[in-house]
Amino acid sequence: MKASELNLKKDGYNFNCRTYKAGSHYKFIMRLGRCLPSTQAQAKYFISEGICLDVLNGDDVEKVEAILTKHGFEGDYKFTKSKTWVRLQNNSDLHKALKLEFNV
Repeated sequence: MKASELNLKKDGYNFNCRTYKAGSHYKFIMRLGRCLPSTQAQAKYFISEGICLDVLNGDDVEKVEAILTKHGFEGDYKFTKSKTWVRLQNNSDLHKALKLEFNV
């Protein structure tokens, strides 16, 4: 399902696409899929470990789509059982977009 087809409520906060500044202890949180890379070192770690994002809310989808569409990709999402969250299905496209974004 494409991002334009989702009817997710905007919560006003990012649930799993938080960003952490350089030098912070982000690796454990990133391994859980609850951190979106914001530096080149974080992007290298995210890609090399093959990390996938956890469940996303409407605000998270906007952040992910911004990165994907900037580099010509489109997100494919699937609802969780509760129908209030989604998961990104094409994580390989996110990894490719992050490689282009941070020149990894």
